Amino acid sequence: MTPQELCHLHPFLAALTEAERRELLKHAHVRRLKADDIVFRKDDPGDGLYGVLAGRVVVTVQSVDGKELILNMFGAGEFFGEIALLDGKGRTATATAREPSELLFLSRAAFLPFLRQHHEAAVRIIAFLCERLRRTTGMVEDSAFLNVSTRLAKQLAVLAGLTTSPATAIRLSQEELAQTLGVSREVVSRQLAVWRDAGVVELGRGRIVVRDPAALDRIVAGG
Repeated sequence: MTPQELCHLHPFLAALTEAERRELLKHAHVRRLKADDIVFRKDDPGDGLYGVLAGRVVVTVQSVDGKELILNMFGAGEFFGEIALLDGKGRTATATAREPSELLFLSRAAFLPFLRQHHEAAVRIIAFLCERLRRTTGMVEDSAFLNVSTRLAKQLAVLAGLTTSPATAIRLSQEELAQTLGVSREVVSRQLAVWRDAGVVELGRGRIVVRDPAALDRIVAGG
């Protein structure tokens, strides 16, 4: 994916004209990372916005006893780091490349003057961040009110972007899946094994294939 193609996918960068995007991209550069390289750490200066050209990045927080929670995952065509881009404060979490990745970086110093001249882009980024906040609120609500199997089914459905019948493969380890829910790998593995035996999912190394999306929908609907 090229930087130009990536910008076409962003909620507010896509609203710019071709000339405006070209002008903005003059200030961007590509950063290449190996698997497990740190993009930024929690509390690092909020120096800019990242977009994923290739690879996969996870955003995590860690408890004092070392337990890790995955807040978000980003693949090719997705952006992250908007909050720190706008307020300039420290990063709210740590971002790590899970596989060899190419990231487009746009600095805050270059972006903010541009944003001040394009008010409609500012409105779009506000709407974008509001959607992120709604998603986070939903995660907190699920954690408080749903049991683990329901939360797991809902997370698989979200990650797979399930439609109806085609089997959907999710590039995610069971450890990472457990970290998105804040539970142990053993809990997730036991539930996945039950669903595997029932034909709902197929398990592989670093991937989960959803064979019966309707079954997950029924679990989620049942709460």
